Amino acid sequence: MYDVKPRFRIRGLFKYLVLYLLKDEPLHGYEVMQRVSKLLGEEYEPSPGIVYPTLQLLEDMDCVVSEKINRKTVYHITEKGRRILEEHKDKIDLLMQRIRAFKEFHAMVGPEFFPLMKELITSYNSLSEEEKERVRSTFRDFIRELRSILDKGDLDG
Repeated sequence: MYDVKPRFRIRGLFKYLVLYLLKDEPLHGYEVMQRVSKLLGEEYEPSPGIVYPTLQLLEDMDCVVSEKINRKTVYHITEKGRRILEEHKDKIDLLMQRIRAFKEFHAMVGPEFFPLMKELITSYNSLSEEEKERVRSTFRDFIRELRSILDKGDLDG
């Protein structure tokens, strides 16, 4: 029901991310999936149901061309694709900034944080009222401490 897996809000930006990956070298669909996963972190693995329709959309927009090489379809960015990428450079820069920040956050909290949150959400209803209150209290303290740190950072900046 609840998915606490790290997510990147890249809806609407995914096509630019694909163009960004294709700007340096041609790739086939599976390589695009691998590069996106490597860029965003191993927790995010784009599905073929996202990647291949995006590649088809980019091809329909004349931003990429494809060719068959050894039974694989390889995609090359076109000049129009490069222009589109340049026109949306600010979006790509912001996306890359968010990706870096998320990866730093993920490294900071450690790999157990997101699975622990998922476990908490899925088992919350089976906790006793006392345990639920301990969880609420822990989160209130956690939020208060984070707010204190962030507010202090705002004053220093």
